[in-house]
Amino acid sequence: MPRTKLPATLKFLALLLLMVGVVTGCKKKDQVVFGVVLPLSGESAIYGTPIAQGIEIALADLQKLPDAPEMVLEIVDSEGDPEKGKALLEELYTNGARAAIGGVTTPEALAMVEVADRNNRVLISPSASARELTGISRNFYRVWPSDSREGSKMGQYAALDLKLETAAILAADSTYAEGIQSVFAASFQQNGGEITEMIVYPKNTDDLTALVERVVSVKPDGVYIADYADTVVEIIKLLKEQGFAGRILTVSAFAAPQAIAAAGGAAEQVFITAPQYAPEATDNAMIVSFVETYQGKFQESPGVYAAHGYDAMLVAYHAMQNGGDRGSNFWKGMRSISELQGVTGLLQFDEKGDPTKFPRVYFMTEGKTVDHQRWRKAEMEKIKERLNEINRERKRILDEGKS
Repeated sequence: MPRTKLPATLKFLALLLLMVGVVTGCKKKDQVVFGVVLPLSGESAIYGTPIAQGIEIALADLQKLPDAPEMVLEIVDSEGDPEKGKALLEELYTNGARAAIGGVTTPEALAMVEVADRNNRVLISPSASARELTGISRNFYRVWPSDSREGSKMGQYAALDLKLETAAILAADSTYAEGIQSVFAASFQQNGGEITEMIVYPKNTDDLTALVERVVSVKPDGVYIADYADTVVEIIKLLKEQGFAGRILTVSAFAAPQAIAAAGGAAEQVFITAPQYAPEATDNAMIVSFVETYQGKFQESPGVYAAHGYDAMLVAYHAMQNGGDRGSNFWKGMRSISELQGVTGLLQFDEKGDPTKFPRVYFMTEGKTVDHQRWRKAEMEKIKERLNEINRERKRILDEGKS
């Protein structure tokens, strides 16, 4: 078949169009890689899995923004092992991660900070709370309040609001538990309370029943439990089974929805300190969107850990857009964060990398986690309204008697 010969002008135009097409087709927005190291299996997956899901929702929201670069998450499973977390984080930084989200538990975070410093890269923890992490590195930030604030809040609340005069402490022999229970004890005593029993037990002890029996026997007004979720659940169940009549107070590790579900009816009237988070806030469009998207994708409501995963990703994005154009100077972008609206409230950091926000005291009632101060205020309003109704009815009857 004979070829058709194109005129020189058409040849030039065809070549030009081809070159434009090649350039346009090859051009891509700069791709930014973020590393994510979370426990997605093992005991700590109760925290890592919802955090990962919150991060995923945040990435999808951020990728829709008109000025957003193409972002990729490299998510890896630490299995809750600090040494494995270190190795995985090293690999992510080496492979080009501009910054990383990780260090869900205190042991993991403490180990991973070493890697962040060695690589001069930022590490953002969604949930590690130990006091030892405050100011540990220029490269370390966290969106979860420090144990010093959480323990202090519960100690003060127990003494002044719940009017407890005595308390016992059940705490694991771990960095996390030691830090938070010591702050609770100091705060409780400073506000007039007395610690009548202090029991520190080894991790994974088989003797929890005997420890709970000891607490029940000394009859304190309340007991404070400091440990990770699985053991807290077991201790709460044992306390209820043995008829403990005092208040049960515990840490934010118990705030994971799976932990509360595992405790079942035993969770009723248990007090928890946790960062502020109000998924029921229908007047906040950001929270409404987050809750609806999360429920639609994962068929469950997002708890406080999922919310902090979302906010950790939000912080990473805005730090990148405001000064963190390279991994080596990402900390400059982190320092630019000021009153950034997240699903857990306004986000910004102090000079030591801690968030400038405070925990609240919640308690379980009718299967729901409720802000105790707000619940108590609402109950007082109900009582007041009931008394007003009684007084109105009494006045009506008196008026009828006079006529």
